[in-house]
Amino acid sequence: MKLNIILIVVLFCSCTHNKFSGTVRDFDTDKPIKNVLVNINGNITQTDSSGYFNSSVNFNSSCILYLKKEGYADKEVNRKPDSSEKNDDKRAKKDIIYMFKKDSDFLNKIR
Repeated sequence: MKLNIILIVVLFCSCTHNKFSGTVRDFDTDKPIKNVLVNINGNITQTDSSGYFNSSVNFNSSCILYLKKEGYADKEVNRKPDSSEKNDDKRAKKDIIYMFKKDSDFLNKIR
């Protein structure tokens, strides 16, 4: 009986999920980029017309995001999930991910 209770508690804790969200923008123009494929630890989603995406992730794990869009350099980002779903101006600015067009002057300078 004790083992069953421990097993249930472990399973419940491992299924805790949280929301991970952000906005993808063009580095040169600061405009949102729609239809960016966002792979977060194997969960694939896509940005909407305002560049926004969200996904459920395991609360206790860090996230590796892979962003891909035709005409842009692929990007990998390491982040921790949101500790709350509270969205204020500071959080919104922190959760912006910039992508470079493949022909961006800045991207060519850092290579």
